[in-house]
Amino acid sequence: MNPDGGTVPTPVLIDCDPGVDDAVALLLALASPLLEVRGVTTVAGNVSLTDVNRNAAHVLDLAGAPADLPLVPGLAGPIARTTRLRDEPMHGAGGLGGLVPGSPPRPLTPGHAVDWLAERALESPGELTLVAIGPLSNVAAMLARHPGAGPAFREIVVMGGAAFAQGNVTPAAEFNFHADPEAARYVLESGLPVRIVGLDVTRAALYPLTEAEYLATLPGTAGTAGELLRAYAQRYLDRFGTPAVPVHDALAVAAVSHPDLIGWEEGSASVECSGDLTRGALVADLRTPDRTRHVRVGRTVDADAFSALLTEGIARHAHPAP
Repeated sequence: MNPDGGTVPTPVLIDCDPGVDDAVALLLALASPLLEVRGVTTVAGNVSLTDVNRNAAHVLDLAGAPADLPLVPGLAGPIARTTRLRDEPMHGAGGLGGLVPGSPPRPLTPGHAVDWLAERALESPGELTLVAIGPLSNVAAMLARHPGAGPAFREIVVMGGAAFAQGNVTPAAEFNFHADPEAARYVLESGLPVRIVGLDVTRAALYPLTEAEYLATLPGTAGTAGELLRAYAQRYLDRFGTPAVPVHDALAVAAVSHPDLIGWEEGSASVECSGDLTRGALVADLRTPDRTRHVRVGRTVDADAFSALLTEGIARHAHPAP
């Protein structure tokens, strides 16, 4: 059943910047009987747009995604600056821990993500959920360029921010929001229904290294994903001393298929764009909810249920890789 209690999967578009956790999120979404992935768009973030495009193509190939599933490139940097942040080192060489897939990647779909996302929303008003798990550059540019497209989405689920926890790039800011704070602010202040899956919940739902090691023993793409997660978790262990790792973007996907995993609070939210010490900080006001904005912030999470869901979902890919 889908989150509304029916049997029809929830149709989603995924805007991403693979990245290990983006790769795992894509695999989870493509394996879920509760989600129908109708297309993937890319944005520079964890690594450059060139690397992101290559990585997304390889992940779709590894997952055995249909050859005609759209993969549309987007923006190569933030909307208000000429340069992007450096690559995020937690993801390893090339953004996928040095993984070199054995087959050439599928071609990109002609067009640009900013326009393609708007077109899909306007074709199916009220139907599509946009899952944005990279910097929000594409999403903000789409809302600005196509004002009618935003309200045509059912909702936007965002992985980003740290409302009540410390950031992971600066003490105040999480990577995706810090990479393009102007875009994040534009999206959160758009008045559209947005759910925020931030570090408040992703850090409370750490995926055990032992689970990654189990997945690495499986055949096919599941084993490849397990190797990625094991290396990712090992880097986290080396850096923080914890034998478990937050798989941020996969939790955002799980929040669409299983929204009850997370406890939500409604309010208003924005992002700091100019502070010397606070640029990219998510500022959430849950005291007196502003019902016109419909921003819901994740505050609690069922960590055990998420780990089980992730292991089960990735294990569905235990088939020979293409």
